[in-house]
Amino acid sequence: MNQRARFIEQLNHLLYSNQERIAHILRIINNVNTSAIIVLLLYCYGADLEADDISSVFNWLELNIFVYALHFLVRWLYALNRRVFITENLFETILVGVFLFVGLTNALGLYLFYNIFLLLEFADYRVFYESIIATYLVALLSYSVVRSSQAVSDLKINPATTFIASFILLILIGTGLLMMPAMSTAPGGVNFLDALFTSTSASCVTGLSVISAASDFSVKGQIVILFLIQLGGIGIVSFATFFATFLSQGVGIKQQAIIQDVLSSESLSSARNLLKQVIVLTFIIEVLGSIAVFMTWNKDVVFYTPEYKTEITLNKPFIDTTNTVQPNTVDTVKIDTAEINIDEGLPTFGEEKEVAQVSTDSTKKDETNTGTVASTDPSNTGVPANLRINNSLGNKIYFSVFHSISAFCNAGFSLFPDGLYQKGVRSSYILHLVFVLIITFGSLGFSAIQDIFSPKNMRERLAMPWKQWSLGTRIAVNMTLFLTILGAVGFYFLEQGKPALQDKNLLESIITSLFQSATTRTAGFNTVELGLSTPSLPSYIMIIFLMFIGAAPGSTGGGIKTTTFLLLIMSAIANIQGKKTVDLGRRQIAQDVISRAFSIVAFAITYNFVCMFILAITQPNAPLLQLFFEQISAFATVGLSTGITGNLTEGSKIVIITSMYIGRVGTLTLALALSKKVISTSYKYPTAHVMVG
Repeated sequence: MNQRARFIEQLNHLLYSNQERIAHILRIINNVNTSAIIVLLLYCYGADLEADDISSVFNWLELNIFVYALHFLVRWLYALNRRVFITENLFETILVGVFLFVGLTNALGLYLFYNIFLLLEFADYRVFYESIIATYLVALLSYSVVRSSQAVSDLKINPATTFIASFILLILIGTGLLMMPAMSTAPGGVNFLDALFTSTSASCVTGLSVISAASDFSVKGQIVILFLIQLGGIGIVSFATFFATFLSQGVGIKQQAIIQDVLSSESLSSARNLLKQVIVLTFIIEVLGSIAVFMTWNKDVVFYTPEYKTEITLNKPFIDTTNTVQPNTVDTVKIDTAEINIDEGLPTFGEEKEVAQVSTDSTKKDETNTGTVASTDPSNTGVPANLRINNSLGNKIYFSVFHSISAFCNAGFSLFPDGLYQKGVRSSYILHLVFVLIITFGSLGFSAIQDIFSPKNMRERLAMPWKQWSLGTRIAVNMTLFLTILGAVGFYFLEQGKPALQDKNLLESIITSLFQSATTRTAGFNTVELGLSTPSLPSYIMIIFLMFIGAAPGSTGGGIKTTTFLLLIMSAIANIQGKKTVDLGRRQIAQDVISRAFSIVAFAITYNFVCMFILAITQPNAPLLQLFFEQISAFATVGLSTGITGNLTEGSKIVIITSMYIGRVGTLTLALALSKKVISTSYKYPTAHVMVG
């Protein structure tokens, strides 16, 4: 035995002699360190701290990262097989490796993060650096959550209950985060009901908002909304299951049953493989969508960064202690940010901001899909008073990523104060076509995406051209194309000579009609005004009809689903023709599937009728059409609005919140979760005939 092997043997003997005691200590250290990271991150990003206080908190967070890396190395030393340990904990190994690599580059004076900061042209290095640290810590916490996700299989509740409970948990976490002072541009933060409304809208990928995501939330709040959209679009359990599979943690039967229901998979065995492909394809589509959006921004588009409203005095003249400034004039205040000196080898950074004072008559009603009130500056630039123009490369990338994810998840949230009706954006017709493609991919359903774009399936179809898509995929694609074309043609002819298509040439009118048709069923973006008097009444009825149908099953969209609508029509036709079965695509549709489709429609109609009755009581002065439009938009998780959202009463907000949640989890899923399973019996009652129709 050579000297190296003898040393390793002695080291292992020394380590394993007290392995249990060390393992117990490591668990305690890990729990304390993880708790400290959560508390410090919430305090740092949630509280409204000064720059120096934030830097102090991040000094502690960097210490937490060091403790985590040390904890990992000790676990590696105590592993029976250290190579296998690295393989089984590859993600952790990468995280710790990145930490050690960055520490090495800083020691050598290369400053990797600083060079990236200069490349992206961000304004504040301290904010950029701390954002990277925070992202790293979120990755650590996410990994811890994934490792503990196996507890789902131990819960003695059915998959439907677990699924709807996961959305409640996500909504409550999002509400708590959005209520923190630093998440909002208003002093004191957002109140509970508005935060709950926004969190529900983001988690349920709807897009309705009583306050503007563009101007009433800070960048931190917008990032929280973005995470809620992404987790809500695919499902928090889906993400946890995927990463548990990816990290070799294993997946339980209950998790597979949840995924089968979420993704509309045919069997438990295929759910796990389907999930892997769906998550990967989702990220690929979102990345490609971000690149396409980035490349097609119109040169006239202006990007913004939200500022705290405390920097601006609304409806009051600016008063200087040395010079008197008259109302309705523009003055500026110079604000110096704290000097940053992360390392002695780095330069000190400072930034000066000019804040325009707002005249007493500088507020206007925002009639966009958010229904919020935006304030504009007195220089007639159209810039809301609490937004700062920021056309840097980094902010342009941020806008591109946000809108790509929002479009694919069919969320409808936008970072522009007027949504996609923003000046410059509404005339970017190539950009509109990009959004149509991204929205369509998101509305097809995860099973259809996997069936069409899976590399394995694509290779098989190239080798066997006669091999068709599955029946579900064909229905999803054909119904999506049919409804999109139907809506586009209807909108084009119904709005001829109307404000929506006024002053547009033929090509621009066709693209606008196509965009409104695609976004109406699922996404909630709008490139035309949707005020109550803008589109014609027939257009409103058509939009409501398309919203109610919604997207394909297993997608991020809502509504009763395209397949449900088709089966309803086919069943009615078969019944009229006297056929005992429903045949579709040379296949016989099972009777329980037909019954499920009728149940979904019955639940949907009944629920929306009840909600309309309540809204008529809680919102007595609102026109019935506006209430109906808002309710269907919430239930179908579309997010379009005639502008009433910002004026909802507390009772109406609760109704809309409930509708968004039920529309996302599904009426039938909710019914299955709340009802008791009936034990089948072998007896039958005598047949009775009742009159119908």
